[in-house]
Amino acid sequence: MKVAIPVSSKIDNPTMFNRFGRAKYFCIIETEDETAVFLDNPAVDARGGAGLRAVEFLVENGVQSVIVPQLGPNADRALRAANVSIFQGEQLPVKDLISKLKNEDLRKI
Repeated sequence: MKVAIPVSSKIDNPTMFNRFGRAKYFCIIETEDETAVFLDNPAVDARGGAGLRAVEFLVENGVQSVIVPQLGPNADRALRAANVSIFQGEQLPVKDLISKLKNEDLRKI
């Protein structure tokens, strides 16, 4: 499963960024083998609708789940409409969040 987590840097094991649509990057992790790639968020500088544009971008890249600190209502609706699972995360390193996801320690929202 491909999981997206908003992050602000491309360092190894970055901490989740506190805003979904305004994150500089998304760390996309394939949970089968825990490989990670970083994608630049094309919506980071959008004047409006950053969350919606970020959702479109992630769906285009095959993301099936997201781990987020919070979501605006438009991004929330768009993710649900695209059948993307949403999990509540906290500002932890990406590897810790994936571990929590695999152990079913994240709340699905």
